[in-house]
Amino acid sequence: MRQLTSILLLAGLAACQSAPRPKPSSPQAAAETAIRGQATCLERIRLADGASLEVQLIDDQGTTVARRAFEGLRGPPYDFALPYDAAKIEAAHRYALRATLRSAAGHLEFATDARVPVEPGSTQRVELPLVRATTPATSH
Repeated sequence: MRQLTSILLLAGLAACQSAPRPKPSSPQAAAETAIRGQATCLERIRLADGASLEVQLIDDQGTTVARRAFEGLRGPPYDFALPYDAAKIEAAHRYALRATLRSAAGHLEFATDARVPVEPGSTQRVELPLVRATTPATSH
């Protein structure tokens, strides 16, 4: 009887333990997330093959938290997913995106003309309006 009581007591204690939590495959995978959105040119123009879009996540101090270049673009509009390390996000800071679109030769063609506010961790897609970075010469 004493053995049966001990077994039941041990079984009850084992049932009270919490199940082990699965470990993430890597620390980077657990901390990394992405901001998704679309960059659009306000002018109806398509750059030649080889153009590249660079999107940056910056904080209110001007520090770049994440940056990624996208090549082999089809569009516009240009879809993007900007991965960032969630451990680098500080609750007291505000964040924004900025973007540039360069020709295959590396010339700046379009850019955001203002920082676009974003809330890291949000699943809402972000729209990045791009305006022409250079103005064509005008004749008088």
